[in-house]
Amino acid sequence: MKLLAEFAMYAVFALAVGVLSVWPPYELVDEERAIVSLVFAHAGQRIGECRVLTQDELNKLPPNMRKPADCPRERHPVRVEFRSGGRELYDETLAPSGIWADGKSSVYKRIEVQSGTHELFVGMNDSGGQTGFDYEKSTTLDLSPGRNLVIRFDDQTQQFLIR
Repeated sequence: MKLLAEFAMYAVFALAVGVLSVWPPYELVDEERAIVSLVFAHAGQRIGECRVLTQDELNKLPPNMRKPADCPRERHPVRVEFRSGGRELYDETLAPSGIWADGKSSVYKRIEVQSGTHELFVGMNDSGGQTGFDYEKSTTLDLSPGRNLVIRFDDQTQQFLIR
């Protein structure tokens, strides 16, 4: 009798797990919508130029600190703009990470858009300029319902990749 009760409890538990694994249905995004994800980390250009040290300046430094050039650590903030069909969906200026503001600026943004054909534009300014973009990409894509389009920046090729 005890074994039968234990088996019944396991069956009820398995049934509950089975039902809850498919109900209620979960949808990442509403029908007729798609997701565009901006995902990347990029270090802005240095705030100032490197300065070559003279031999007298090098001699004044301890031996373990003698580098031929003195470069500032701090980096410019990175401005990222994303538009679809001329409508601005994301525009942020991202501060560099790190105690001395010398690290990468990171963006992770998910944006829901209507499915269908979109003229996409993504631009990034990492040099501190007030206007224009140092890197940009425009493309026209057909986004099917439920699609997750990922936009990232490849530091090796210095261009945006849209997949």
